[in-house]
Amino acid sequence: MFAELKKKYYFCTLIFYKTEDMKRLVCLAFVMLAIAVAVKAQEELKPWTDVVIDSRDPSKWTWNKTESSRFMIRGDFDGDGFDENLYETATKLFSDNKEITDLTLDGDLGVYFLVNEGDLDGDGGDEISFMVVNRDFSNLNAFRVWTYKNNKWKELFQVPVHEWDCPNYKPTKQEEMFTYLWKQKNGYDMNRIVLKLHDGVVDVIAIHPNGRYAIEHIKIVNKTPVKREWGTIIQPRND
Repeated sequence: MFAELKKKYYFCTLIFYKTEDMKRLVCLAFVMLAIAVAVKAQEELKPWTDVVIDSRDPSKWTWNKTESSRFMIRGDFDGDGFDENLYETATKLFSDNKEITDLTLDGDLGVYFLVNEGDLDGDGGDEISFMVVNRDFSNLNAFRVWTYKNNKWKELFQVPVHEWDCPNYKPTKQEEMFTYLWKQKNGYDMNRIVLKLHDGVVDVIAIHPNGRYAIEHIKIVNKTPVKREWGTIIQPRND
C-alpha cells in the first residue's frame, strides 16, 4: 500500500514540475514575443524612413506615417510660461494648446524632422525648426526656423541645405558625410540645426552661393532677422 502511494506521489510530483516547466516556457515565449514586437516598433518609428520616397512619379507618392510615428515636441512656443505639445500631420503642425494657431505646411507629406531650438530671440518663447518633405527628385531643400508671434506662426529664416543634412539622417555615402562629420568633430549638437546662440546671433550651416558649406550668422531682434552675413567657409574645395 505504501509503495503504491509512493509511486502516485512521485507521479504527481513529476506532473507538477512538468506543468510548471510548461508555464515557464509559455511565459518566456510571451516575453520574447513582447521584446520582438517592441524592437520591431522601434524600427518602424525611425522618422527618416517613415516617409517613403522612391523612383515613381512624385504625384503618386502617398502619406505613409501612422499616428504613433508622427513627430511631437514640447516647449513654451507662445511664451506664456507654460509648456505645450506640438504635433506633426501630413499637412500641418498643431498644438494641444487650442489657443495656438495651426502652422500649415507647404506640402502634404509632413516634415523630415521637427526640433525645439529653444528661445533664439530672448522673448521667452521657443522657436522651432523643420524641413518640409517636397514632391520632387532634388536633394536640395532648406532648414526652416519658425516662431510664434501675435497669435500666429511666422518664419524667422530659412537656409539652403541638402536633405541629408537633417539632424536625424544617418549618412551612408561619402557625399553625405561632410556636415555630419564636421558637427561631430567640432562637438556640436547633432540633434539641432542651430549651432550656437550668442548675443542674439544664431549660427547655422548653410550652402554658400559658391556651392560649399559655410557658417551663416543671423542677427534676430523682435522676432525678425535684422542682419545676415556669411562667416567661415568650412568645406574645402574639391576641384
